[in-house]
Amino acid sequence: MKPIATPLGTLKLIEGACEQQIAAELRGLCLLMDIVKESPVWSIDTRSSRPFLVSNDGPPGISVDIFQSMKVRILGGDPHLTIMMAQKSVCVSRQKSEVMTPSTDSMVSLVLLGNMGWPLCKTPTTMRKKAIARLDSPVYHAKDHVYSTEQDHQQIEASNKCLEQGKPMEGLRILATMGRRWYVCRGWDLDLIQPVMEEFLVQYSGEQIQRYLEAPECQEDDLFLVL
Repeated sequence: MKPIATPLGTLKLIEGACEQQIAAELRGLCLLMDIVKESPVWSIDTRSSRPFLVSNDGPPGISVDIFQSMKVRILGGDPHLTIMMAQKSVCVSRQKSEVMTPSTDSMVSLVLLGNMGWPLCKTPTTMRKKAIARLDSPVYHAKDHVYSTEQDHQQIEASNKCLEQGKPMEGLRILATMGRRWYVCRGWDLDLIQPVMEEFLVQYSGEQIQRYLEAPECQEDDLFLVL
């Protein structure tokens, strides 16, 4: 593997990766960091082993895996950003003229879109819920900064996989475990945890949640998995 030093840590690529593409991504990354630094809407979360670009303007939350997006672009793979909205992957098509541009340029465009308040006419259709949410509540004041760690992302992915495999009770157990950890280890209040948890629970039916709560792993799980 070839380690590439960046302002956000070490990006590991295979040997022989295009030096021109690497340089273009790094230039875009510096611009991205400068713009995010002045943005009330965005921040870069470096608490996990990979940096994430995250929105701070209320649900549905948006996160971009910065290094993964850079990596697949440099290595000639999927040119799309690795984006999640409400903890679910979303596909955002790029214009043909933009397909060869660095992924960090696309991240800058996304940041500027958020800074504009997600205008409905400019926001990609796959992110329409974000634009509608901002129309309904144009000014959002976060009491605390909600951040995700590598452990969070692993548990979220595991929960989603359980649901895809037809194991909703196991998926809910993982979510409840994460909620308890946020409450105990991070000291987050329930009024901070519950809105975030709602973004995961929309994938489950009320019947599934109720069935889990009838025999939860911990009695306190009903504080986090609110119907």
